[in-house]
Amino acid sequence: MKHTPGLRHIILVLLLIVTYGRPAKWPTPVWDERLLPPGRVRQHHNPQRNRERWARRWVKWQRRCPRVGRAARRRYRTRILRQILHTSPSEVLVEEWKQRGRPEPFPAGTAMGKQSPTAESASELDPLTDLRQARGWIDHMDERELWAMLIRIRWPHGPECPHCGERDPQYLKLIDADYRNGLGRWCCRVCAEAGDPGEGGTFTPLTGTLLDGMRIDVRTLWLTVELFADGKASVETAKEARVNRHTTDRLTRLLRAAIYQTRSTEPIVLGPEDAGEFDEAYLTAGLKGRAGGLQLEREPRKRGLKQRGRGTWDSDRLPVFGLLCRGGQVRLFVLRNVQTETIRPIVHQMVQCGARVYTDSYCIYHFLSRDGYQHKVVNHGAGEYALDLDGDGKCEVHCNTMECTWSWLRQMIRTYRGVSKVYLPLYVAQFEFLFNRRHKNCWNRTLDVLQAAFQVEATSATDLLARVQTAQFAEVCPVAG
Repeated sequence: MKHTPGLRHIILVLLLIVTYGRPAKWPTPVWDERLLPPGRVRQHHNPQRNRERWARRWVKWQRRCPRVGRAARRRYRTRILRQILHTSPSEVLVEEWKQRGRPEPFPAGTAMGKQSPTAESASELDPLTDLRQARGWIDHMDERELWAMLIRIRWPHGPECPHCGERDPQYLKLIDADYRNGLGRWCCRVCAEAGDPGEGGTFTPLTGTLLDGMRIDVRTLWLTVELFADGKASVETAKEARVNRHTTDRLTRLLRAAIYQTRSTEPIVLGPEDAGEFDEAYLTAGLKGRAGGLQLEREPRKRGLKQRGRGTWDSDRLPVFGLLCRGGQVRLFVLRNVQTETIRPIVHQMVQCGARVYTDSYCIYHFLSRDGYQHKVVNHGAGEYALDLDGDGKCEVHCNTMECTWSWLRQMIRTYRGVSKVYLPLYVAQFEFLFNRRHKNCWNRTLDVLQAAFQVEATSATDLLARVQTAQFAEVCPVAG
C-alpha cells in the first residue's frame, strides 16, 4: 500500500532544505597571514598555584621582618639601658642598628630594597656616622652654655625678682645652680620675709615669662626659635627638631603673640626730610577649623578666590594697610575694611604732620592734604607708576617700595598653606618683625625674637599661656575696623 505524502511532510522537507541547504561561508582570503591577530588563550584558574605563591610571599615577609615577643623586647630595652650608662647615645644607636640588621624597605641608594655593594661599603666606612645622628650644631653645644646665653637675654643687667622687682644682689641668692642642668633657681629674701604664699620667694629665669612651665630641653628651644626666625612653618620645624608638631605649634603661636604685643607704636615718618608710602593689599583668608571658637556647622571657607575689586572681612579677602618709611621700617595693620575713618587714626599715630607722603589715587587718601601732609599721587589707572615733579631726573613720587613689600608678604603667607583670618594679624606681625630685620643674619633675628618673648609682662604672659590652646586666643589679635 503506497503512502501519499501529506501537506505536513512537504512543509517539513522544505524546512530541512532551507536550514541545511545554505551554501558554506568561506573566510575572506588574507594576502599575508602575519596580519592576523593572535588567538586568545584562556587562562584557567588554579587555586593551588595561588595558595603556593601566597605562602612563598608570606615566608619571605616573615624572614625580612621577624616577629619579636615581649621577652625579646624586654631584653632589648635592658641591653640598651646598660649600654647608655657606659657609652654615648650615638654609639649605642649605631651598634644596635647593626646588630638588629633590619633593613629599610627602600633605603637610600638602593633599588627596590636591594642595596648595592658600593652603598653598603660607604655606610660601613662613613667616618661621620655619629655626627649625622644629631640635629645640627645645637646638639654639640653644652646645655650650661645655652642656659647661660638664655639667662643673659632674660637678665641683661643681672638677676631680678619677677615678683617684687628686686635687683640688689644682697637680697637675691642662687640656691640651686644645677637646676635643670644649668637653668638655676634663685631665692628673693624680700619675698621670703614678706610671706609670699607662692613658692616661698624662689624663682627661675623663666618665671613670669612665656616660657614658664616649658618642658622641652634647652637645645630644642634654641633650635625651634632659630627656625621660627628663619620663617619656617610649624610642621617643618617639628621635623627638624624631632618633636611633636603640637609642641612647635604651641611655641610658635606664643612667639607670634609676643611679637604682636611688643610692636612699636612710635612714628616711623618724623618730618619733611622723610618720605613715606601708603598702600593697601588684600589677602585671601577664610575660617579654618575651630579658630576663634567657631562651630564647624557652617559654610566652608572659600578657596582660590579670584574675584576682582576690594575685599572686606565678610568676603574672606582681608585688607592689609601698610605704611613704609623709605630707608626705614614698615608698619602693617589688618583691617575689616579700608575707609577713611579706619585709616585716619593709624596715619596720625605713625606719621607726623608735615611729612611727605606718596600714595595711589584711591579716594581714601584725599584727607591727607587737608590734614597738613605733603601728599603726592600716582594714578595707576592712567598708567602712571612713577613721576618726576622737580625735574632732577629721579622719579621720587611712587609707591613701588610698598608694592614690593606685598610680594614678600604673600610669599611668606603662602608658606603656611592657608591661614585663618582670625589669626591673620599674628602672621602679619611676624612678617613685619622679620622684614624690619631683613638686613640682619639669622642669629641676630633669633636673639631679637627671644628678647620680644621676654619683654611680655607677667600678667600678659599668664593670660597668653592660659589661652594658647583655647578658642579665646583669638581675642589676643582683634581685627580693627
